[in-house]
Amino acid sequence: MNLVHFLSASTGSIGLLGGIIGGTAAAAKNIKDVKEGKTNQKDAAIDVGKETVGAGVATAAAAVAAGAVGSSVLVTTLAVLTVGTGAKMLWDYGVDKVEDRLSTKDDLEKELQESA
Repeated sequence: MNLVHFLSASTGSIGLLGGIIGGTAAAAKNIKDVKEGKTNQKDAAIDVGKETVGAGVATAAAAVAAGAVGSSVLVTTLAVLTVGTGAKMLWDYGVDKVEDRLSTKDDLEKELQESA
């Protein structure tokens, strides 16, 4: 049994496979960006982590949709694309909100320290 057969045994494992693939793509992009000076290693590592988890969540959600639809290849493909895309968009939106909140908190703390 190879890795793909092993990981396709459950929805969680399919999500793990999606995370591996998404994380690999993010790592390749970020390695290039670090070499070109577009980002630093810390931010690159954070981005790879976010993309890995987001891709895994989207893949697992898409797998659930495929199982629920269980119809023709065309309908199942459309369900997978729609649900996978929506799940990744929601993941990105949530992560962006958390980052914004943390950034705002850091800015407020810095202002309070400067004014004290």
